[in-house]
Amino acid sequence: MFRLIGLVICILAFSLSGCSKQDEPPANTATGSRVPDDNVFKDQVRALEKAEDVQKTLNEAAARQREVIEEQAR
Repeated sequence: MFRLIGLVICILAFSLSGCSKQDEPPANTATGSRVPDDNVFKDQVRALEKAEDVQKTLNEAAARQREVIEEQAR
C-alpha cells in the first residue's frame, strides 16, 4: 500500500514538473535571433521573427492613423 502511495506521489510530482513554464531562450547577440545558428529551422524562425516585426510596425501605423481620424472627426 505504501509503495502504491509513493508511486502515485512520484507520478504526480513528475507530471506537475513537466507542466512548468519554460523560459524563453536568450536572443543571439550577433543576429538578434532567438535561435542558435546551428538550428535546422533557423531560416524559418528568422522569417517568423521578421514577420512579427512587420506586424508590430503595421499595428503602430494603424494606431497612428486611427488617432488622426479621431482628431479629424472632432
